[in-house]
Amino acid sequence: MRWRPARRAGGEREHSSEVGRDLAWAVVGCVAAVVLAVLVGLGATVTDWLKHSPVDLSAVVGLVLVLPVAAGLVARRRYRDANRVRGELDRLALHDPLTGLPNRRFLNERFDQIIRRSQRSGGRVAVFVVDLDRLKNVNDAHGREAGDQLMVAVSARLVELVGDATTVIRYGGGEFVVICPDVTSGPSAERLAAQLIEGLETPFAMGHDRVRLTARIGITLAEENCTEPDDLIRDARSALLKAKQGPGGYAMFDRSIAQRVTPSTTERRLREALERGQFRLHYQPVVSLQTQRMVKVEALIRWEDPERGLVSPGEFIPALEETGLIVPVGTWVLEEACRQARRWQEAYADRAPLAVTLNVSTRQLAQYDFPDVLTRALTVTQVDPSLICLEITEGALMHDVEAAWTMLRTAKQRGVALALDDFGTGFSSLSFLRRFSMDILKIDKSFVDGLGHSREDTTIVEHLIGMARGLGMVTVAEGVETADQVKYLRSLDCHMAQGFYYCKPQPAEVIDQIMGEPTTGGWQPEQAANGAGNGHQPAPATIGIDAPW
Repeated sequence: MRWRPARRAGGEREHSSEVGRDLAWAVVGCVAAVVLAVLVGLGATVTDWLKHSPVDLSAVVGLVLVLPVAAGLVARRRYRDANRVRGELDRLALHDPLTGLPNRRFLNERFDQIIRRSQRSGGRVAVFVVDLDRLKNVNDAHGREAGDQLMVAVSARLVELVGDATTVIRYGGGEFVVICPDVTSGPSAERLAAQLIEGLETPFAMGHDRVRLTARIGITLAEENCTEPDDLIRDARSALLKAKQGPGGYAMFDRSIAQRVTPSTTERRLREALERGQFRLHYQPVVSLQTQRMVKVEALIRWEDPERGLVSPGEFIPALEETGLIVPVGTWVLEEACRQARRWQEAYADRAPLAVTLNVSTRQLAQYDFPDVLTRALTVTQVDPSLICLEITEGALMHDVEAAWTMLRTAKQRGVALALDDFGTGFSSLSFLRRFSMDILKIDKSFVDGLGHSREDTTIVEHLIGMARGLGMVTVAEGVETADQVKYLRSLDCHMAQGFYYCKPQPAEVIDQIMGEPTTGGWQPEQAANGAGNGHQPAPATIGIDAPW
């Protein structure tokens, strides 16, 4: 099953039939009005008036028939426009904005269809988790844009290698998931994995250079009663750990792998990382688009593994979610972010305060004692609650709306701010904005990427900013990477932005350097590219601090 842009089932037919019904009833209404007039005795009067009037009877009849037709055509145009926008939102929600491949939400929504297709063909569903080494080296050596180009090329090659019957999904970072619905046996799945590894070993052209990647693949076969794709992804990842430890580049999942690898390696190492203080917080500046000054920072977790160095969040955060360690680690993030906000509050009392935002996971929000955890963090650190903002994704809210509403209402009572993250990538956003008292609306990078290039993305961003303004919310654009995007966002009166155009996430010491500089002047991205943007050199000196919200 090769991926295709999503389309609402029967959408166009449904709208067309509605237009047809509206038009038919309009004509029937006009005829009925004439008949009624005749029945009540007005027909003779109207006829006598038309005989002595300069108005052509045929013109009157024509108007009676043409007006509803015109109204129907206008209605049809509106339906088509609405359907086009709905289809675009559908596509964006189910597909990765960079590669165009289906995303994990696509897998969750279409998994039942894949299982049924496999059952009809008499085969089994095979899931391959494909992990690519050396991607970080490409980003470091050639830059983020080159890394994105490589990701697009890898996606195209994977689709070419697997054929039409198989779905390729970008699951996050350098990880892909391949779903094959008609595998006959374990050995046939292993043969396909070997073909993928061989095909991906062919070098990729990067300007004048050629880049060679190494793929590692974990494989699992779905059981007959399997209904959850997350279970298959977990099993394939367990096999992937074994594949990384041995020759061949791929491994098939079995229960011994699950018992041997998952508890004894991943979970144990993550627990040790928490106990030994190997987690760090880096902070990405959020800049006012009007003053070009830093107004707050977003706290992002990093893992400094003694053996592997800085581990990608895309690799260990899913493991934290799967093992449940995201709850204690999330508590540590909350407390550390509050401590750091308090340090800045004390160290720079003569400056406008620097607010800190942090992400709250679905599991954290589902904990009954989350309000107590939040209260304890605020009390112990003595931080001003107004300097803390909790970022919640739509997915976290959808998990349990009633529980989320209770938790966030309590958080608001504690004095912290709330932000809705990844806004616009789902279909429930408007209901969330109506029900939850959000202070900040974060516009997803997938929409920001299309500013100035995609009419649909530009229109969506315009309406999101206008809607947020009407609701009294602050807007923050994520993933800003170019001067043109900054120009567009400023023209739309977006309040704030963050992204590599300004600065990568930095250790607290680098933020201290920014805070310690004079407040005259604004942010200079060309210095960020040579300084803070590369993750090693000092941050640009010419940046000021504005009020956080």
